[in-house]
Amino acid sequence: MKRRSMLMERIYETGKSNPRQSIGIIGTHHGVGVTFTALMLAFYMGEESGKRTALIECNNHHDMSRIQNAYEWSREAENSFSFHQITCYKEVRQNYLPDLLGMPYDTFILDFGANYETSRNELLRCNTKIMIGGRTLWEQQKLVEFVETNIGIGNNGGWIYLVPCANSRTIRYLEGELEHHIYSVPFEKDPTRLSKNAIKLFEKLF
Repeated sequence: MKRRSMLMERIYETGKSNPRQSIGIIGTHHGVGVTFTALMLAFYMGEESGKRTALIECNNHHDMSRIQNAYEWSREAENSFSFHQITCYKEVRQNYLPDLLGMPYDTFILDFGANYETSRNELLRCNTKIMIGGRTLWEQQKLVEFVETNIGIGNNGGWIYLVPCANSRTIRYLEGELEHHIYSVPFEKDPTRLSKNAIKLFEKLF
């Protein structure tokens, strides 16, 4: 995707004739890579899979406004911007979310940041729930503690655990602790330009 010259309870039910999916993404803490991963996933769904995709910012981190300023888009509006099949919605208030989820998209990706307490109900309604953890030793422990406290070890139905740039040792340790598959997200310089490894990962997961 070209950079700007300066840097230069509706959707959650899946119909048989028109399958739709909702994917909630949340992190163990701020800065772990939730929005970066969500944008990667949006470009996989929209550009690689050809699905009408809505990426919804369900937090107040203002990252979507920064993303809007960083790239050129096909269409831009006051509260959203689009590129081909993908539309990104900025800082969506909870009371507007039901209306947005009723729109005719194939895939909804909800970026909850690290706000689990305030986002719990909406997150748990999603068909697929993604937890992003960090790869350092102390961040690995944060992920284990989060699962123990909020989900329960071994109670992983509908959850996908991702750790950006994790090595095989980290993956083995976390899989042993959480009794669940853990996936490493490949390093990407630009979330709008997916590598073959990133595409392969998302094909496996979705």
